[in-house]
Amino acid sequence: MHVRPAAKADLPAINAIYNFYVETSPATFDIEPMTGRWRQDWFEARKASGLPVLVADSGVGVAGWCCLSPWSSKGAYRTTADESIYVADDQRGRGVGKALLAAVLGEARELGLEVVMAGIVGCQEASLALHQSMGFVEAGRYRHMGFKLGEWHDVHWHQRHLWE
Repeated sequence: MHVRPAAKADLPAINAIYNFYVETSPATFDIEPMTGRWRQDWFEARKASGLPVLVADSGVGVAGWCCLSPWSSKGAYRTTADESIYVADDQRGRGVGKALLAAVLGEARELGLEVVMAGIVGCQEASLALHQSMGFVEAGRYRHMGFKLGEWHDVHWHQRHLWE
């Protein structure tokens, strides 16, 4: 498995991984699956902003993906990004997330970013542990922020200062 920049040909796999979580998990608060057209627009927006979309390529397909998005359009946040990461259900626990997160943090440094934020739903213990193992610290918690799959979920905000 190796991590590489995503290509247009990866978009159906990226969308399938994401839509799995839309339909089965509070890992995302989206409740309707994303369409192929939506994913293409999303990809083009990231390319236009110069922010990376990475995939973990298992040799037989996309095992997971990660991206950076602008944290805010306000000027003082220009060196802060929001990170998202999703691993294919059958690839969890194999180091895919760690490889993706390490790679996207490297990309963030190369882009001159200084802070990377991650909003993680509280019940996603593996994601919380992954981010903490990679130097993220909790910066705040929003209680009862999203209602999905019959219950309320908290969002834990973690941040990583890249100068540390």
